[in-house]
Amino acid sequence: MRKYITTIAVCFSILFACESNSENEPDTDPGPVISRPYVVAYLPSWKMPYTPDWEKITHLCLAFGIVQADGSLNTTEVRKYPTVIQDARKNKVKVLLSIGGGGSTNFTQAITDPAKRKRLITALDQAIKDLSLDGIDLDYEEWEGGPGGASAGDLEKRTALEATYQELRAKIGEDKLITAAVNADWDDQGWGYYNCFNNTMHQYLDFVSLMVYDQTGPWSGSNVGPHSSRDFFEHAANHWLTNRKLPKKKLVMGVPFYGYLFQSADNAQGAEAVAYKDILSRYPTENPHLSDQIGLLYYDGMVTIEGKADYVRSNELGGIMFWEITQDTADPEKSLLNVIHQSLSKK
Repeated sequence: MRKYITTIAVCFSILFACESNSENEPDTDPGPVISRPYVVAYLPSWKMPYTPDWEKITHLCLAFGIVQADGSLNTTEVRKYPTVIQDARKNKVKVLLSIGGGGSTNFTQAITDPAKRKRLITALDQAIKDLSLDGIDLDYEEWEGGPGGASAGDLEKRTALEATYQELRAKIGEDKLITAAVNADWDDQGWGYYNCFNNTMHQYLDFVSLMVYDQTGPWSGSNVGPHSSRDFFEHAANHWLTNRKLPKKKLVMGVPFYGYLFQSADNAQGAEAVAYKDILSRYPTENPHLSDQIGLLYYDGMVTIEGKADYVRSNELGGIMFWEITQDTADPEKSLLNVIHQSLSKK
């Protein structure tokens, strides 16, 4: 009897130790290997709390970790919602911290100075450990652009960004993910960003998400019209496959869950960004889910999203990404995420 009690006591001690470690130690389990095609969702911290439909996504990018000019990293907002990371892991969804974004201004200062870059990489490695993340998504958008697809300053930034990818990979190893969200511009013999990336950067990345949207918007002068057309989508894919030599399995194509409402047919100034779910509520009698345009409002409806997802599947690309998940509708009959899921699930 005493031997039996002793055995039980030992078992409880082991169990207690395991539970204590699970609370105090970061989760180092790499999780399951996720088969392609990927479905990569962005979730902004200012839209939390939010519970995604876990069964329909493979990766969740938490936006954003704020890069400081000195190379430090501010993750205050992301850290407010630890349960989303825990729930993602329970549902076998990979979670990445996305850094940068369209509003970042300090990323360049942090990566062009070697000492500051080292500090940033150390901070990213620590964030992975502290938050039990699967990796880092780098959304660097501080480019100038130009008629040759990059300015002289952009070429210096490109060198620094590739060094960041390389040094981060060396720091966190092969078991963790490094991904990048990049401008989708292709060489159309005009001003753009198409030479801001080169053909060697992706060797350090698990996949590249093309932001195939915002071709038009409030900044685009007289260019009023679709900001994420099918033509833009296919040309961007071809540019990255052909000119950038990106392997198909690493190409993740981005789509928008929002549109732009222009105030004039002649000038884009004052264009309003409108979430897909708000488009549905604003125009309930127009069947907006079956269209891409209502007057001067341009967006991606269900038919276009399905066509793009079919393109990804039929061309055996890495997957599809979208900005951002809270802009979708909760109506399963009109959900863009449901359309993506159904298309990519086809045999």
